[in-house]
Amino acid sequence: QVLLWALLLAVAGALLGTKLRILMFTLPSVVGMAALMGSLPFLYLWRKRATRLAQFEKQFPEALDFLARAMRAGHAFAASLEMLSKETAPPLGPEFRIVYDEQNLGAPLEVALRRLAERVPLLDVRFFVSAVLLQRQTGGNLAEILRNLARVIRERFQLKGQVRAMSAHGRITAAILTVLPIATMLGLMLLAPDYLRFMARDPHGKYLILAAVLGQITGYYLMRRITNIRI
Repeated sequence: QVLLWALLLAVAGALLGTKLRILMFTLPSVVGMAALMGSLPFLYLWRKRATRLAQFEKQFPEALDFLARAMRAGHAFAASLEMLSKETAPPLGPEFRIVYDEQNLGAPLEVALRRLAERVPLLDVRFFVSAVLLQRQTGGNLAEILRNLARVIRERFQLKGQVRAMSAHGRITAAILTVLPIATMLGLMLLAPDYLRFMARDPHGKYLILAAVLGQITGYYLMRRITNIRI
């Protein structure tokens, strides 16, 4: 269904590019508009996925504390998973419900946890799965392990917030440097359309405009990569 929407939007973008003939280039206009419109469904899915993972990551420390408290109260790990799945809101609750149902229907706990790590590709989830599987092989106090893991995750969140605050200036600068040339071009199109029209009609001017657009995209990507510090 997503591919169908992407194909339909790509065709619509190609027709729109043919109609507009951006920069007096028919072929680049068609290809550019088709790529832009066709990528919208995938961008929407990527955004939804990122939002869901962020919500899961935010809920995860509390979930680990819940499991630790339940196990200290005397519940087994499987029963603690069931309680967690009932008491926690989506998206974390349904994911742990899948883990509980899989192992309750006969799948080994190791397989169910590894499938969780595949569905939720977060570093914290991989740590959780590794800690549980290692404890089952070597023994130890799993409740204490989960409590310490929750504390480490909270400290990482705190450090991540500090780094994000310190890099805010770079992100704002990247946004301004990206928007400013576009706003300048739109202003010239309104105030002095002949200025840009002459450049667009010149054989060398077309390539200069295309190079400027590619440079803007590359510059924004590089600035985002520099300011996006992963912790």
